Amino acid sequence: MPSPLPSISPVTSIDQVVDTIQGIVDWSIANESRLGYFAALYKRITIAIRKGIEDHLFDDGPRMERFDVIFASRYFAALNGYFHPAQFPSLSDCWRVAFDGALLPEPILVQHMLAGVNAHIDLDLGIAAEEVAPGPLLPTLHHDFNTVNAVLASQVSTVVGEINSLSPVLADIYDVLMKHELDLIADALVVVRDSAWHFASVLASKPGFIDPTIIKLHDLKVAGLGKLILDPPGLLLSHLVEIIGAAESRDIVKNIQTLDAVANRPAPMTKTAAAKI
Repeated sequence: MPSPLPSISPVTSIDQVVDTIQGIVDWSIANESRLGYFAALYKRITIAIRKGIEDHLFDDGPRMERFDVIFASRYFAALNGYFHPAQFPSLSDCWRVAFDGALLPEPILVQHMLAGVNAHIDLDLGIAAEEVAPGPLLPTLHHDFNTVNAVLASQVSTVVGEINSLSPVLADIYDVLMKHELDLIADALVVVRDSAWHFASVLASKPGFIDPTIIKLHDLKVAGLGKLILDPPGLLLSHLVEIIGAAESRDIVKNIQTLDAVANRPAPMTKTAAAKI
């Protein structure tokens, strides 16, 4: 049995967020855990956001750093609740689905990564946004929120390339779709983040005392989607996953190291992505 992930201490800066995620990546490599797939992706995105703050891409850089810390802290809290349930509050259902899914060998790389993205964006992002800009202040965050979309879109090409190097069938699909696949992924990110913004707006418009109920109901919905991501319905999708998985690298350590190899050098924002802000 792998050793449990050590408990994660509170973070107060984006540098501490990056260091903490690096610790999760290192633990995942040492313990051959598929949790490292999402962690490596998240490290890359966090470094890209940090670079964006340094380059003054955001209207309010200090607020953006607080946002990143609050957002990441929900991921860290979920890991603490999962690995140390006696010492920390229980985690949300959608994160439990993602973390339990990491124990399964059948899902492919993209499924494991999307399970984490689903929990973190579909549930955590809206909560973090409303926390950093509560109630009537939420609209002041919207432009910076959308600027993150552009930062994310600029990372898609390199991330897809890393995944394709480990998954030949996905690489073949990309060769057919080419730029259309990148556009589809970038557009899907916007749709998911717009949904998170809507969730933040719902929380901002309701009395705070009913937030736990709203969050719990939303969590159940996101958890259901997470289950579909890890075990897609229908024979066609299941068969496609089997075909991709049969040719994909199943070397967990190699996969994490590949995904993490260029995480410290995020791609600069593209003109196309910037134009969509």
